[in-house]
Amino acid sequence: MNDVQEIVELWNKDKPKYESLGKLIFSFIQDKITDHEIIPEVHYRTKDLISIIKKVKKKKLEKEYTYNHLNDKLGIRIICKFQEEMEIIDTFLKANFNVINPEYKHEHLDFNKLDYISNHYDSKINCLIKEFKDSEEFKDLIFEIQVRTLNQHAWSNTSHSLSYKQEANMPPNLKRKVYRLLSLYELADDEFSSVNTALKDSENDLVYKLLRKLEGKFYKFAKFDFDRDTSLRSIKIILNYFDDENDKKDLIENIEKFISSHKEKITGIFDTYRGRFYEILLLTQPEVFIIWYMLTNTPFTIEDKWDNDFDIDDLEEIKTLWGNTL
Repeated sequence: MNDVQEIVELWNKDKPKYESLGKLIFSFIQDKITDHEIIPEVHYRTKDLISIIKKVKKKKLEKEYTYNHLNDKLGIRIICKFQEEMEIIDTFLKANFNVINPEYKHEHLDFNKLDYISNHYDSKINCLIKEFKDSEEFKDLIFEIQVRTLNQHAWSNTSHSLSYKQEANMPPNLKRKVYRLLSLYELADDEFSSVNTALKDSENDLVYKLLRKLEGKFYKFAKFDFDRDTSLRSIKIILNYFDDENDKKDLIENIEKFISSHKEKITGIFDTYRGRFYEILLLTQPEVFIIWYMLTNTPFTIEDKWDNDFDIDDLEEIKTLWGNTL
């Protein structure tokens, strides 16, 4: 049997298992990563047959290499907004998977070099995790998880088209252009992270500060993203319901503690309406936490003024959920 025919037969047998494993891991990561108050993009794919054959043939020119050496027959990709989220995901992956070989691309670059940067993890599922305990048939399958920022992902996609690798015989001026592009992507990541941190710490904009406190909590309970323009507008209006600036500050200082102390109740509401959020649209925006806070602590303030700016039926729906949900 020649190598190609053997690979075809092996992959035809293995591919359904990797497809099933990919769906399992994808669902697990999507569901659990929001507990860490982030909401990255998650994708998975099984390697196509042509790519498998080409990779095996290419690697065999360098060393002994067979189909069984391939650790990326299944690939999971996690794309996050900011560099600091990569550290959160690193901890999450090591806690929930059997990571065999973590590789941090930036650690292999000299200070004067620029290149593709991301984190790669050759991994297996951890059958001690309850979500994987009934998946023993997959326990020996190795897959690769890649973690990147949006900027790293953009560069990776673009670079494949540019064919910028050093083996390409490019003139020095063209290589310089490529390296300048790479530096911009790295700088953009650094600057986005700096701005994000500065905005989180800013005391000047109460509306933005409150939204930043709430967005991670919303990811945790709702497990999807929201419309920021709607939230900024609504929070600005609701904050104007407070005549006393100290009441606004109390809200901002205590809202996270309020959410934490009502965790089971909030979880119950979101779980009950998961898949039916279209019925109560306020559940799709993080300002719902502010409404529940005010219904608990300053009910007359929100009830007296809500009708001037919003649909009173929306408030009644949220009020009913808050009063009747265990």
